[in-house]
Amino acid sequence: MTDCCTILTRLLFLEIFMKQLVIGSLIMSFAAIASAHGCPGEMRAIDAKVPTAQLPAADMAKVKALRAEGERLHKEGKHAESMKALAEAKKLLGV
Repeated sequence: MTDCCTILTRLLFLEIFMKQLVIGSLIMSFAAIASAHGCPGEMRAIDAKVPTAQLPAADMAKVKALRAEGERLHKEGKHAESMKALAEAKKLLGV
């Protein structure tokens, strides 16, 4: 009888572990997808618009400076600040 209980206990533990593993994997996948649409996605949008943008030289210089600042902040792990700088650049570009 104890062998049966031991096997059932191990199976239950394995089932719980597998569920946690799947849930953890899903969370990590969603986080990766979300980060792909964060700072890097904003930078790509700016990069796509810059070549065709019709802006005064001063505004274009500001856009490029904000884009560079956003990338720097992103690399430093300051994503909220990066998104703020990139949003300002996008606003100037009309994106």
